[in-house]
Amino acid sequence: MEILLWIGILVVTTAVFIFYMFHVRFQENAEWYDDWRAPGNLWIMPYWTPAGIFGALFGLYELSGYWGGVVVFNLLRVVAIIAILMGLIGLLGLLGIPLPWPFAPRWVVERRKKDRAERKARRRRRKEGE
Repeated sequence: MEILLWIGILVVTTAVFIFYMFHVRFQENAEWYDDWRAPGNLWIMPYWTPAGIFGALFGLYELSGYWGGVVVFNLLRVVAIIAILMGLIGLLGLLGIPLPWPFAPRWVVERRKKDRAERKARRRRRKEGE
């Protein structure tokens, strides 16, 4: 029965990861960007679900009686390192550190540039008005 749990976790986390990578990264309308949903949609779900995928894979590996031995274990170590690095990138984004294009969707980077230019123009107008 435990194997069904790990297979279910693997399927759900993989589906969530794929959904967020292909749906959220290619938004037509980004009105929710300044909403409370933005951190979860941009940083938590796509960057932290690989940890769930790794956990499910390791659970299945353990239940199989460590099938494949050292070869499979070394592959799982690589997956774990990738999951940890992705989690750290997601944490940086969640903390508000602006990330470049490969780590943040292109429309987020463009929106940040536009917002920065608007703030700069507003500051310039305020200085000229004084």
